[in-house]
Amino acid sequence: MSNILDAATIGGANALARDDLGRIATNDLVLVDLTVPHLRPVRDPLRSFVCYAADRAVRDVFVDGRQVVADHKVLTRDHDDAAEGLRDAQPRLMERVCGRDYRGRRAEEISPPSLPILE
Repeated sequence: MSNILDAATIGGANALARDDLGRIATNDLVLVDLTVPHLRPVRDPLRSFVCYAADRAVRDVFVDGRQVVADHKVLTRDHDDAAEGLRDAQPRLMERVCGRDYRGRRAEEISPPSLPILE
């Protein structure tokens, strides 16, 4: 199980070449809500958290002693602003897919929409 946790934390940081991420430091704390349905029944909370619940179960987070998540809400990011930025970036990213795909396929060919797109 620790291999999965390492892959999700240290492994992810290593893949990004970021040695400043992926490790819980002395002044860091993550509080997990064990009442989240994805963690029930609470037999193996670490496995359930990593494999099933993930961010849904994170209640509070403190980084370097400063609270950055409170009652499941990220305090350091404006969600509406972030969603708007993603919405604005999506068309540009979709146009670049064929240039990055080894077969030159468009995004719709690689991952067709489940429902028809109405424009």
